[in-house]
Amino acid sequence: MATIELNSGDNLKQAIENAVYDTPLLLEEYCRTTIVLHSQHFVVMPAELMPKANPVFKASFSCLEGELMTCKVKNTDAAIACDVPHGVTAFLKRTFGNPELLHHLAPLIAYCAEAYADDNGCLHININKEKAHIVATLGGKLQFANTYTYRSLDDIIYFALAAFKECRFDSRADRVLITGDNDLRSQLAEQLRQRIAYVMPELMPASTLSALGNDAIKLPFNLVTTAIYS
Repeated sequence: MATIELNSGDNLKQAIENAVYDTPLLLEEYCRTTIVLHSQHFVVMPAELMPKANPVFKASFSCLEGELMTCKVKNTDAAIACDVPHGVTAFLKRTFGNPELLHHLAPLIAYCAEAYADDNGCLHININKEKAHIVATLGGKLQFANTYTYRSLDDIIYFALAAFKECRFDSRADRVLITGDNDLRSQLAEQLRQRIAYVMPELMPASTLSALGNDAIKLPFNLVTTAIYS
């Protein structure tokens, strides 16, 4: 997995084109291509509202800075509409032969909906050194999903507890499962256990290890959820 840093002043479409053409491995023939686009301006909605995604998005964000992209989320009745720079989706579709384009939360939501289908309330937190992605399900049904940029662990604790409360989960019966950076995961779990009884690291399901191989346990969790999405 390669990370390409783009400065805020860059022409993002041009920067993405340059990054793709400078990395020949990306242009090889593959049986399936999935591209995950990270966008902070997004709306999670019922899939039935996808034809009305533009007014739904503008009800939350007054200005559409680029162009609207929508994706249906597997294993759910949800869809995501997000703002991406002009020309980016057309370039990606043209270059990679109409790949599957996903908002960054779609694989995690799909994973949670399937993995926790038989569970009561589950709040999943995937945390790295800059952002935390929080998804809540009840019996596999999506209740909440958002991405947060944070300054300290206290911010994530606040967001997690607020989501837990908003979903009306029971602190004595429902669970919080955490993936991501090992050190941050341990610190976050220790703090949340003071308020919620069942807080634990998420273990890689046996079915996932079977599909991707045992080395999958070494991969970033967001890469695993993307790999098993389709």
